[in-house]
Amino acid sequence: MDDLLRRWQYGWGLCRGLPPALDRRIALDVTLGLPHRDRELFALPGTTPAPLIAEVLHAPRPTWLTVTTHQADEAATELRSAGLELFDERKLLMTIDLRQHPMPTTQHQVLTTTEGPLERVCVPAWRDSADGEEAARGMMAVVGDDDAVMHDIHTSPAYRRQGLGTVVMGTLARRALDRGASTGLLMATVEGAALYRQLGWVPQATMLTAKAA
Repeated sequence: MDDLLRRWQYGWGLCRGLPPALDRRIALDVTLGLPHRDRELFALPGTTPAPLIAEVLHAPRPTWLTVTTHQADEAATELRSAGLELFDERKLLMTIDLRQHPMPTTQHQVLTTTEGPLERVCVPAWRDSADGEEAARGMMAVVGDDDAVMHDIHTSPAYRRQGLGTVVMGTLARRALDRGASTGLLMATVEGAALYRQLGWVPQATMLTAKAA
C-alpha cells in the first residue's frame, strides 16, 4: 500500500501542477499554496499519525492530513479524538488493469490533448460550441512505464446520466494503453466511486482527510 500511495500521489501532483512531494518517510509533504490548504501531509501506511496530527494542530499555515487505511473507523476516531476536524466524505484509492477497462463507443464529439505526461479529454456541450462549454471532462498523468493516474473526472449536472463519464474514462484508458501504461489509479469521491466500480475499478483503501478545527 505504501508504494501504491506514492505512485498515486506522484501522478496526482503532476495533474495539479504541484512541485514534487517531500518524502519524510512517515509522510509525503505536499505544498499546494492555497489560502485554505497551503500544505497536505499524506501519512504513509503503517506509520503512526500521532506526530503528523501534532504538526497539523500547530502548523502556522493551513495544513491538511490525509490518512490512507484499511481501518477507516478506527483512524477516524483517532483523528477526532486528537482534536482534528474530519471531513465527512471518505474517499477511495482505486486501481484497475487498464487492459480490462471498458472502451465504449459514442456518437458524442470527444476532444483530446496531450501536454507532456498529461492527457486531457473533453466532451463539448454542443458540437462546434464557440463558448467552450463542457458537458464532461477528465485528465490523467502517465507516469513511468506502467501507471496512469486519473484526475478531475467531471460531468456537468445538466448532462449527467447520459454515459458521458464512461466515455471520458474509456477514452483516457485507451490513450493510457497507447502510451504503454497498464495500471490505472485514482482517488474517488463517494459519487464517482459508483461509476468506477461499474467500470471494473477496485477499491484498495479508504482515504480520510482532516484539518485543525
